[in-house]
This record gives sequence, structure tokens and C-alpha cells, in this order.
Amino acid sequence: MALFLDHVTEPSNFNPSPAPFDLLVSDLWGKLEATTSENKGQFPSVSAKKVSIIESFVKTWRTHFGQNVYLAVRLTFPNKDGRKYFIKDVALVRLVTKLLNLQKGLADYTIIRNWKKSYHYKARLAGNEERAGVSDLPLIISRIVLRRRDQNNVVKSSVSIEEVNNLLDKLTETSHAKDQVALLQPFIDRLTIAEVRYLFQIILKESILSFFERSFFVAWHPDAYELFKVCNDMKKIFWALTDPEKRLNRDQLCVQLMYQFVPQSSKKLEVSYEALCKRMAAKMSREGKDPKLLQQYDSELIEDVFLIEEKVDGDRMLMHMNEGKFLWHTRRRRDYTMVYGENYHIGSLTKHLVDALNPAVKSIVLDGEMVAWSKDQNALLPFGTLRLAAIQEAIQQFNTVDVYEGNNSWPFFLIFDILHLNGKDLSHLPLFYRKSILAKVVNEVPHRFELLKWVKASLPQDIKVNMQQIVSDNNEGIMVKSLLLNYRVHSRDNTWIKVKPEYLENFGENLDLVVIGKVGKIKTSYMCGLRDDENEGSYKLFCSVANGFLHAVYRHIESKLCNFWVDYNERKPAKEMMQFGTKKPDYWIDPANSVVLEIKARSIEVTADTPYAAGSTLHNLWCRAVRDDKGYEECISLQEYQELKARYSLDISKVQTVNRDLKRRREDSLYGIFSKRNKNEEKCEMYGLLSLFRGLHFIIANDYEISDNTFTQGELEQLASNHGGITHLHPKKDDLHAKTILVLSDQVTPRLERWLKEGFDIISPRWIFDCLQNKQLIPIEPQFVTASENPHLISAMASRTDPFGDSYTTSSLTPAGFFRHLRGFEIPKSLTGKSIESEMSELAHAGTVVLANVFGGCKMYIAGEDQGGESCASVCRIQRRILRFGGYIADKLQGCSYIVVPSLQERNLIDGLRCQLLQEYTEQSRLPYIVSEKFLGASIEAGELADPEQFLVKG
Repeated sequence: MALFLDHVTEPSNFNPSPAPFDLLVSDLWGKLEATTSENKGQFPSVSAKKVSIIESFVKTWRTHFGQNVYLAVRLTFPNKDGRKYFIKDVALVRLVTKLLNLQKGLADYTIIRNWKKSYHYKARLAGNEERAGVSDLPLIISRIVLRRRDQNNVVKSSVSIEEVNNLLDKLTETSHAKDQVALLQPFIDRLTIAEVRYLFQIILKESILSFFERSFFVAWHPDAYELFKVCNDMKKIFWALTDPEKRLNRDQLCVQLMYQFVPQSSKKLEVSYEALCKRMAAKMSREGKDPKLLQQYDSELIEDVFLIEEKVDGDRMLMHMNEGKFLWHTRRRRDYTMVYGENYHIGSLTKHLVDALNPAVKSIVLDGEMVAWSKDQNALLPFGTLRLAAIQEAIQQFNTVDVYEGNNSWPFFLIFDILHLNGKDLSHLPLFYRKSILAKVVNEVPHRFELLKWVKASLPQDIKVNMQQIVSDNNEGIMVKSLLLNYRVHSRDNTWIKVKPEYLENFGENLDLVVIGKVGKIKTSYMCGLRDDENEGSYKLFCSVANGFLHAVYRHIESKLCNFWVDYNERKPAKEMMQFGTKKPDYWIDPANSVVLEIKARSIEVTADTPYAAGSTLHNLWCRAVRDDKGYEECISLQEYQELKARYSLDISKVQTVNRDLKRRREDSLYGIFSKRNKNEEKCEMYGLLSLFRGLHFIIANDYEISDNTFTQGELEQLASNHGGITHLHPKKDDLHAKTILVLSDQVTPRLERWLKEGFDIISPRWIFDCLQNKQLIPIEPQFVTASENPHLISAMASRTDPFGDSYTTSSLTPAGFFRHLRGFEIPKSLTGKSIESEMSELAHAGTVVLANVFGGCKMYIAGEDQGGESCASVCRIQRRILRFGGYIADKLQGCSYIVVPSLQERNLIDGLRCQLLQEYTEQSRLPYIVSEKFLGASIEAGELADPEQFLVKG
């Protein structure tokens, strides 16, 4: 098959006159920027009007100039243009200082040299029209140019699009500031102020269309964006697609040799192993199939089987080879050819591949994973352990030397798919056929260039066995693929599934989220959002994260974002861009200018009415990394999260079974339940709200008032019943020792005095509300007891509070209880609503560390408790630290969150632990983290749970 892109020629416009630069500035970019919700007119949304502006521009271009729009495209998509100017904001400031001859001490010199400093202060001083330009360097430059021009000499637009492109071509060839000034100075004098601004925006390679880049592709040609997925060459795309009526066929929208594309991605397991097997083992339709294909299908016994291969921890990499010339790129189309090699003579990998391909192979495209091989350990390493700094330096400096020369570790390409061979596209063929071709064309080079091993499977047991092996080897997971799978570029498919071990301390996903706001002054909390694809791509606030950031990480994030923050009180974002809900930020940021954070959480909110616009949030979350390799458009969407949430809800909403002995002695009644639960491992069990009061019998004596709301006796009975409790009209004395009976009332009437003398305790209904607030049964304390003559209960309550009435056993106070406590204080002067709100916001993000509860809710198993000698002392030390900081100690592996291994026993114990976990592993298993003792110290030092993956004990 001839690749049609190799034969594309430049179309010609019928209008010989060059298009003016002002056509882009005034008719496209300027109009898009000026469109707001106030001037959208008859359009249903701002997005609809912006799409109309783009379509109108395309129509104007075709009408007045013709079919060749490539020169305009190069300026409209500076972030996708291949030209490199090596000029970032700092270099541009120095260049403009020389360009405009700004002397030190001048006001304009101070403005441009300090444009990044005191952004928030300057934003508050600026007016509504000025505020947007405080962080816009090209706009700041254009205003300085305006002030320094002769106001009597009005510059009119006279520059063509072709002239701007010629200037930029020359700029790529200059590296010295003196030459750049000589090139730019006469050209700047011919530009209008608006044109000056956009020229510098192009030089900085900033996106101009932002969220509407895809709209431009589609407006020009219906297949333009689809072709862009498999070809990153903008010239080829817009030269090839001149007639919107002429559509491309499947062969033209497939993988193109030596053109970068976005590979197929996997989905996470959403169903049971059994359901997955049924999906993967679907039979192949024989109608219209090639006889050779059917023969191989039958001979290899493909029917009712699927493929399992290991999920490798590396960088997804695509390799193109055409007549000895190589192209290497990542899934995000970053070119790594200068690192791994462009031919057989230079590069860290290609010089070892001279005999790695069958001699008959002239051109090929391979999909695989680039990992690191350690010669010393004779094992794979995480790819990040290689010298990334040297790799980046090699790319930037176009260094052709082997950056791994002399190291004991090197790149290792593991191949799992083939997409193109000798001019033929293979992506439409089934996977089993592609695998057979792959085996014939690749000659493996040990630990340099190998095929990823795979096995056939047909039963859920096969998946379980492979997962057990993954758990035993402490590897990342497995890939389950249908052998009938066709390769789908830039998409995800239900027949390509990743299966990873799930851990008890998180809900199974690391989420890549884009920052859309921040709050706090003492300790910054970043607010992350989800893209709502069903609401024009607007972002909705999802969570706030303040944990997991080192000072260096904070500096890294703020260095990227400091010029783009917008004060929320001064200017609120359009609803079409983002929504926050009732929780508001101090500052917000356009997602296109933001960063992506990898967030990990211990639990997911599935029931509460949250103040987040997304309608849900995460609990106990921390930032694992700043994902500089990902763009904001690659983050998880609201719809994808809702699917994830639905699966998680089904898992955690199962009714928990708890063994209870309801026939207990008097001393084991109400107060005894909680005394026992504080001593055994049931304390860390999270009750489902629907069964919170299971086993408790309630007698509601009267109505109850709380926070200006009155709950009737019937409403309280319904509340208790809805959460598993049993209600009665009158207590029976005979039930006193056989049942846990709660008489609820906040006052003692004559009727209740009789019950009190019979031995019943009168409890305030507030106890029910506090239990629901905390989502667990909380111990009975003096604040909850209306009246009692039970000496055992009185004694137990006394041990649960300090002399000031503060609880020893309840980890946090409810808001209502806190305000009741505050009413006892005398406030010397009144506070305004605004000052109270400001102080509360400050305290909410002050980062106060509550060390006593660092391990709160964590159930930990200590390995080696049965060992003697030094190990016994280590175990005792670990036990004290866990208990002191709020954790719970389990006496068996099942159900624990962490397995802590004493430092002296790591090598002796790890194999036995893994074997024990392996024996208990099932499809539904969620695994504990096996961490070293250092995990405890790091968590205590940070005042929060550290990332356990940094302290995993390797086998």
C-alpha cells in the first residue's frame, strides 16, 4: 500500500495576493478572545459562537484565497508548529529589553523585568479590563511598545502572513541576541499593537485557540482531526485535505510510516474475571475472511482463548524504521530519536539492532514498552531510574553520543505489537495474526530488543494464576487482550484490559487531575477539577489536595503557574469554563495554563452531599507526582470518574457482618459494648450507614430540637429504623439484660423517672445525630447522657473525658458540638461576617498536624511477632509507635491495610509473607502494602500518611 502522505503536493490559491496578517489577528484570534457570555448574542453558548467564528474564517479564506491555508495554520497553531526558537519568557524579556533599548531605571524597564513578581498585588490594583493582562507577557510587551511609539504616527497593518512566516523561519536560524534584535526591530515597527502581541505569543509557542483547536480542524475538513491522530505533520494534513467533500478512506486514516501517532490505550478491569473471559473469548466471524487467516485461526486453536501478558513498568514507545532510518516517539508524540538512535551507527539502542530484524523487512512500525535493564541486578528497573537528566540534555543539545555508554544499565525495548510492515497496514488484522508476523520478523537481541512474552488463557482460573504470580513477584499487573482485537489508534477498547492488584488503602485508581484553583495562605491547597464532556467541556471542582508536596514540588508548581493565577474575588471564571460549587477558591486558573497532578486517595466519597461541583470527592488524598508528561486534555473526565465511582460504590456498600452477643450481663450492656470495641480490632471496621444501628433497640420518648430544627417522635423513630435500629413504644424490664436498649430523651419526665429507677439509662437523641455525622457508633460520654443511675456507665464515661469534658475516644468533634463549646467563651468584641470567613479560611488550610491520629483508621499487621531476640524488641517498638499515633494492630493478615516489616528482618520475612498472601489471593482480593519500618517514621515526621509505594519491601 502506497502511503498517500508521501506524495502530497502543495495546493495553490487562486488569489496570487498574499493574505494579510490582520485577517488572522482581527477576524479570528481577536474575535475569539473578545467573545464572552455578555456578547454571545443569539448563540446558545460562548462555545457555539466561537465555533461559528472559526467556521466563518474558514469560509472567508476559501472564498477569497483558495485551498492552501497552511501558512495561516502555522501561525494559528504555534504549539504544534515544528519550528524551534529556543526563546522562553526569561529570554524574551532580555531580548525585548534590548529590542526597545530599555535602560535600567526606566519605568518600562522595571515593569518588564519584574513582570512575574507580586502578581496578586498587581492584580488587585488593576481594573477589570487590566487584570487579565497582568500575567500576559506578550500583552505587557505590546503595551510598552505602544507607549514608546510616536502617537502622531499611526501604524496600519501592512504585513502579510507569508512575511511573518519568513521572519519566523529566519528566527530559527539565529541564536545570538544581537542577530535576533537586528532581525526583529525593523519588522516590529511595521506591526500594529495587536499584531505585536500575537507575534510574541507565537514566538513563545503558546496556544492561541486553546480549547477550540479541534474545531478548527473539523471546520476545515471533516477528516482533518482524524488524520491528525495518525500524523503530526501539519503541512501534510492541510495540503492533503483541500476539498471538504472528498473524504478519506480507512487505509488513509491508518498508521502512517515515519509519522508520529497516538497509540491504543487500555481500559481498567470493570467486571468479574468470569465476565471478562466471556468477552475476550468471543468467536471470530468467518464471513468474508481470508482463507489463510481462517486456517491459522483453526490451526493455532484460537477459538475460545485470549491473551495474557505482563504489564511492564516503563515508557510506552513506538518505533518506526524505513530503509535503515529510525523514528522513536512516546504515546504523547515526543520525539526520542536523538536518544535511541536515528540509524544503525549512532544512538543508545539502534547500534545494537543491526541484525534484530529479518533481512526482508524494509519498513516496520512496532509498539512496545521501553524499560531499563540492570546488568548488575540482572533485572528490569523502573525506567525513571536511568539518567533522565542526561536524556533530556541529549535531546536539547542534539547530542549524538550514547548517553548510556559506560553504564551498567541501558534501554531495553520490549515489543508487543506490529502495526505496519513493508508498506502494508496491519492494524485492521486480528491480534493473533499480528503476533505471528511479529515472531517472524524480529530476531531478539537479549536484554536490548525482545518480544514481550505472552500466554493463551481461557478460564478465570488462568487470570487468577497469573495475578498470583504478579503478587508473588511484586510486579505491576497483567494485560488481558482479545486475540481477535484490531488495533485502534488514539482510542480505548473493551478488549484490551489492564488488571492490577488492588490495595486496601486506596480505591484502586491513581487519578490524573488538572489544577483549576487554590486556597490557603499558610499551607496551600490545590483544587482539582474534572472535565464534563456532556457540558461543553467545562471543568467541575472535584477535590482539594494539600498533602504530599515537598517544598521543591511547591516551587516547581508555582514557577509554572505564578503568572496565570486569577483572583476569584476580583474576576470569576465563566461557567462555560469551570464551576466550583459552594466551595470557592482564592485563585483560579485556566486549565490550558495549568499542571496535572497524580492523586492517590484512601477512600472515595459516594454518599455525602459535598460542596464540590462534581458532586463527589476523595478522602485522605495526597499528591504522588506532578505529571509534566501529561496535558490537561488527557486527564480523567467527569463521566469516566462516575463510572469508576459506580463500581466503587457497589464494592464498599456491601453490608458488613459483625458477630454480636445480645444476651449479656448488666455490666456488659450499653457501656460495655463500646469498652470492648475500643479494645479489639472491630474498632477499625467502617459500618455501612444502613446498618449502623443494627442490634440496638430504641425507645423515643419525645420530640427533639437541634439547630432551630424540631424532629418529631415519629421522625426520630424513622431515622433510627432507616439505619438498622429497632424501635419500641415502651421498655420491658425483662429485656434489660437481654437487649441493648436506648431510651432517647433530652429531658426527664415523670414517666422517664420510673424507667430510670427500673435501671434504664436516658440518652440524649443528639447521640444518634453525632453517630450519623461520624458514620460510626461513638462511645457514650457525659454530654450524651440525660440521666443515669448506672454506676458502671458513670465510671466508664468518666474514663472517656478529661477534666474539661473533652473526649479521649472520639477523634473529632462535630460542628454542632464545637459551636456549643464556643458559646461558653466570652468574646470581647464582635467580628464581622467577612473577617470571620477570612479567619476560618486561614485556619482551614493552616496545615495543623494532629500527630495523635496520623495512623487513624489504619489496620496494621507487624511481621515477625513470633521471632525472638532483637526482632522482639523491634516489634515492640513498632507496636508502640502505631498505637501512640492512632493506628490499630491486627493479629492476622486478612483485612489489614499495611504489613510493617522490621528493618532487621526484611530479607528473612518477605518471602514468607508473599507466599501467605499468595495463598489467600482471590479475584476480589485487595492487598495490603508490605512496607518497611521507615514508612512509620516518614509518616510521623510529615504529620500525614506517607506514600506507601516509596517504602515497599522488595522481594
